[in-house]
Amino acid sequence: MRDSYGRQIDYLRVSVTDRCNLRCIYCMPESGIPHIEHSSILRLEEIQQLVGLIHEALNLRKIRLTGGEPLVRKGIVSLVKTLSQLAETAMTTNGILLPKFASELQEAGLSRVNISIDSLKNDVIRRVTRRDVTLGMVESAIQAAKENDLNPVKLNCVVLKGVNSGELADLITWAHNMGTVMRFIEHMPMTDSQCDHVPRDRILEEVPAEFIATEGTADMYMTPSGIKFGIIAPVAGGMCANCTRLRLTAEGELLPCLAGGESLNLGKMLRSGNSSTEMISAVHALVAKKPHHGACGGVSMWRIGG
Repeated sequence: MRDSYGRQIDYLRVSVTDRCNLRCIYCMPESGIPHIEHSSILRLEEIQQLVGLIHEALNLRKIRLTGGEPLVRKGIVSLVKTLSQLAETAMTTNGILLPKFASELQEAGLSRVNISIDSLKNDVIRRVTRRDVTLGMVESAIQAAKENDLNPVKLNCVVLKGVNSGELADLITWAHNMGTVMRFIEHMPMTDSQCDHVPRDRILEEVPAEFIATEGTADMYMTPSGIKFGIIAPVAGGMCANCTRLRLTAEGELLPCLAGGESLNLGKMLRSGNSSTEMISAVHALVAKKPHHGACGGVSMWRIGG
């Protein structure tokens, strides 16, 4: 289905949990978050029902599982097995638990993963994650993904002023040597974040490169040495005009825009006994109202899964 701006809406991001094993400074407060009541979180079978219904409404091309951290959700492998029968199913993860689950996830039908890495320095990684995470743990996750053919493995680095903004060239080279591609993400000034924004132009000042293509949400660049990297710039702009996504939260709320605005509580409709026809009609109506662009802020990153 196309929205009122002609965009084909066929990509669904699904937050399977509000919980995470890290406490990243750009995502949630150090003390953690007030967890959603267990009864309010969608059960696995409810996620399956709602994603199936959204697929019926929109003919989804791609499903991406997020969190919190999706690998802390019990039953995640069985969920992947079901959803991967509907559309290409990928996952964004911090990678800490990936070596444990990579083989099962691949067998269940997961196609590929994006892994978070915000520094090459262990002390900076610990500062960002507020947990005892090391570069070696991230490298193990990358290796597990590659060994289980969860390719292409893409790496996500949120650029933080005064924290990791001096490491960008080194991160690009390291990612290349790991057989992956580094993608720098402009920090979004969302609720609970404690970081300063580094815009796309400043990233390119640190790592001069030539623009070569656009791949999904990332603008791709090539360094003088021939190494490719990407920049995802939600603040600088350019993404909204081509956005094909909806987001389903762990509570069953369907969002047409990461930045908030009008939404649809599909979980409530499901539990209230609304028919499939009624829910599909409501999804169509929401897609028709998807805004042309949004403004960052006012939404907690951990609640929507990025």
